[in-house]
Amino acid sequence: MKSCRCTPLLVGLALALLDAAPASAAEGGFDKPAMTVLGWNDSRTIIEVKFRNDDDTRLRDGRWVSRQRGALAGLDALTATAGPVDRVEPLFSADVLPADAKVAARARAGLPALHQWYRMHLRSGEDIVQVVERLNAMDAVDIAYPAPLPSPPPSSSALPGPAASPLFVARQGYASAAATNGIDAVYARTVPGGDGTGIRVVDIEYSWNWQHEDLTKLRVPGTWIKQGGVISDPFNDNAHGTAVLGEMVADDNGHGVRGLVNGATPHYVNVTSPQTGYNVGNAVLLAGAKLSAGDVILIEQQFPGPSPCTGFVAPEWIPSIYDAVVSVVRRGIHVVETAGNGNVNLDAPCFGRGFPYGRPDSGAILAGAGGSSVQQWCRDRVPARSRQGFSTYGRRVNLQGWGNCVASTGYGQLYNGGRNALYTQTFSGTSSAGPIVASAVAAVSGVAKARGLTLSPLQLRDLLTSTGTPQVGNNGHIGPLPNLRAAIAKLDAMP
Repeated sequence: MKSCRCTPLLVGLALALLDAAPASAAEGGFDKPAMTVLGWNDSRTIIEVKFRNDDDTRLRDGRWVSRQRGALAGLDALTATAGPVDRVEPLFSADVLPADAKVAARARAGLPALHQWYRMHLRSGEDIVQVVERLNAMDAVDIAYPAPLPSPPPSSSALPGPAASPLFVARQGYASAAATNGIDAVYARTVPGGDGTGIRVVDIEYSWNWQHEDLTKLRVPGTWIKQGGVISDPFNDNAHGTAVLGEMVADDNGHGVRGLVNGATPHYVNVTSPQTGYNVGNAVLLAGAKLSAGDVILIEQQFPGPSPCTGFVAPEWIPSIYDAVVSVVRRGIHVVETAGNGNVNLDAPCFGRGFPYGRPDSGAILAGAGGSSVQQWCRDRVPARSRQGFSTYGRRVNLQGWGNCVASTGYGQLYNGGRNALYTQTFSGTSSAGPIVASAVAAVSGVAKARGLTLSPLQLRDLLTSTGTPQVGNNGHIGPLPNLRAAIAKLDAMP
């Protein structure tokens, strides 16, 4: 595969990608919170802590040692036999961490120091707020915070719909032309690579039914990228991931629905298991280790923001997830994150120097939820391409997808042919928007790959935002809806 023969604009975008990666020493690391306030989804027993990116802080023979600062007695006091910390473990698993020989090279390149991330498990009865604030007071610590607990997936409740015939492609308006408020996936599939052929897409979240009749590719060995030995879903639901992957890769088999990029190779990674606990950042790195430049990761998670912006926001608000995202984006892998169903303005003062934690743009695409086209079987009160009232928004949100009236696999409100033949026509939230955006990314990346080109994450993001169908209204920025016909035409014009 050859590199893109870039215009000056694209060269500038490529340089911007390097500028977008964090350089912790120069930029002061993450903005530490002035005080720790426990939220409903914050752990009371586990702390995530990162030491300075430009340092090498390790636990050696029971003592904490920093290359720049020497012995760290304050840390030793926390982890000693009588201290509040019961045990410490690396946050990222050994199979996704760089070899020691590459650590210095990664630091010189401005990449996150993933080996500097740890999880601290507190002893029973200890005050997590006190321990977090003791950690954040240490100069050796970049940031510490209570580990996040699983949040509900970013979909809103769906209303029952009527049963219909077994073929529901006509209800997938989001695949139609831009003139009818779709992304024109129908056209893209007529272009070599436009159905996602040659591209791997990974869904990172909780729950899938890999026995669904319309998702036969999920049963191919190796499709599950395992984090731990068992998938555990804290919400006891196997419909959410099923609907997400149905939008993207459902089979073209004459019944059910058809995925927007049904030629792509799907994978999925569980964010929680009994063996690993809840660890989204590690799931991102596990996915990245299996992928190459041009492939796509979709993170279907959301987390509460800081007070008073406590509604749900995008996954990279969690610092460990941000570092994982930056690491895979710098390898040319496209990352799409659901913006969250919190109705939160990411430009608000509660985010300080900027979302997230004053850090540079990660290079990922944040997907907001917009109104769908008018469907006689599903009434969306929000005008097409206008922000859904629940969608998080702001300048950092790049593109939108349908946030309501999405037909896909799972749930059963549209059709119930048994547990492996359930379909919905009301999948919603930034959950339904994310797969539409991720599919647009995979389609354009597939067309580029078929032509021997490789677009960087920022190049592709700029291509989709510059050619998208504009947002309607001014009730909070969520960006345009992808227009694949226009994006492919602009790709055609590249020298």
